[in-house]
Amino acid sequence: MNIWKFISLLAGCVLLYFIAKDIDLGDVAGLVAQVGLTGIAIVIFVYFLAFLGDSVSWLLILTSLPVTPAWIRRTFIVRLAGEAFNNVIPAGGFAGEPVKAVILKRRYGVSYTEASASIVMARTVNMIALILFLIIGFAFMTVSEDIGGGLTVTSSVGLALLTIGTVLLFAIQRYRVSSWLMAKFSGHTWVERAAGAIKVVEDLDRRFVEFYTRNGGRLSAALLLAFINWVLGVVEIYLTFHFLGHEISWSDAWMMEALAQMIRAAIFFIPLGIGAQEGAFVVVTTAITGAPHLGLACAAVRRIREVSWIVLGLVAWTLYPTGLKNLDADHRER
Repeated sequence: MNIWKFISLLAGCVLLYFIAKDIDLGDVAGLVAQVGLTGIAIVIFVYFLAFLGDSVSWLLILTSLPVTPAWIRRTFIVRLAGEAFNNVIPAGGFAGEPVKAVILKRRYGVSYTEASASIVMARTVNMIALILFLIIGFAFMTVSEDIGGGLTVTSSVGLALLTIGTVLLFAIQRYRVSSWLMAKFSGHTWVERAAGAIKVVEDLDRRFVEFYTRNGGRLSAALLLAFINWVLGVVEIYLTFHFLGHEISWSDAWMMEALAQMIRAAIFFIPLGIGAQEGAFVVVTTAITGAPHLGLACAAVRRIREVSWIVLGLVAWTLYPTGLKNLDADHRER
């Protein structure tokens, strides 16, 4: 672990300390125990559905592959391994993307260029769906009598910045900005020396444009599944509070999930959003219910789900063979 990773992890732990220091952790532990194994299992199952939808969404972007049960299973396992690294390594949530590309290449013969392009586009689709999800959450905040003006203003600024960043990311892909920049500086010596890299960039740009312009059906379906993924996060929070013995409205659950996801996007450099995610749940839950220990208990249940999923992902990475499979057999399965 380098110094910056250590510092980011330490910062998250310090933030978590200040959030929890005035909360009775005994009450929190009692609430989490009240959820029980059945409640935890249901929460994990809801996330399984969300993860499955995201896996199908990614498969829709991998246009060379058919959308079949066999390939859904494969992309699910590949994502399971990759996302485990995304969650535990502070690299902007991209540490696991090379893992996905390597497995696709070595196991199924998908080129690194196609895998890389699909990963970038899947991220973009996911971010567009997140913005739509956050807009609805922001609308709930503006009409809520429990959410203060300061939190609403902060959320609106975060939403605006996230939207601008996503629009720029989409524009770079859709309008071949990378290829345009390469062409503009083509006379420079360093560009001429990077001829191989230029070809890769041009191939990526071509794949971006082809998908966005020729696969409207797949794009729409991928976007819908990505949006459903975020909505299932709301279901997870709603059920968690039910198991904690405190009912909340769907709009409250939506606001909590929206704020948690916005904060995690902002502090991507902290592994698992330690401290920040807990803070989001505590702040919103305190505003709505006046009981900060409920928010911390909800965050703890989510941590249990996250850690369980990370362990499954690391097991998948360890046990899932990465050697090149018999592609003829794969074609027969299609």
